[in-house]
Amino acid sequence: MSLFEPVEGATPIEDASDLIPTHITTRAELNEWEAANILKAARRYLARKKPPLITLEWLKKVHRAMFDETWQWAGVLRKKNINLGADWHQIQDELKRLADDIKYWNEDNNLNLLERSIRLHHRLVKIHPFVNGNGRHARLVADIFLSAHNEKLPEWPEAGLIERTDVRKRYIQALQAADKGDYGPLEKFTRELIG
Repeated sequence: MSLFEPVEGATPIEDASDLIPTHITTRAELNEWEAANILKAARRYLARKKPPLITLEWLKKVHRAMFDETWQWAGVLRKKNINLGADWHQIQDELKRLADDIKYWNEDNNLNLLERSIRLHHRLVKIHPFVNGNGRHARLVADIFLSAHNEKLPEWPEAGLIERTDVRKRYIQALQAADKGDYGPLEKFTRELIG
């Protein structure tokens, strides 16, 4: 599979000139390299037990930690429109609104922790603030939120969510339902992964 071959529902890789490792020539090699970079970030952030103050800067910092050995644009908000996500001019405002909503959800307590993490996850995917890695970033941020509250974490089938699989298809459909305000499918999908 070529590095540039698109995966349905994923942000296409249109330009690999910002790729840091020069030896990568296929999507499989890229996926493996990114996975190792993300694992380092996950270990660091999931070890913290204090709930993070979710801000625009913190969200960028997490993305940077996930991709800083892979992409030069790690942690940098995208500066053009892509196949999905908020208009790039609105990304900062959308992320600030999300941070305000999280603060409200935490104070209001109408939503349980899993429901808050699902909404956080969905909104980050919907905003799509970065050039790439948005789904993985959203999943890790939601996991950090749950972990800091001593909640069980879903066991994300990362390979199944990156490649063309039935799991990915269900995940995309659940996100699309959430786009329409129906969080039930995404909650069900996530609960199944928690076990």
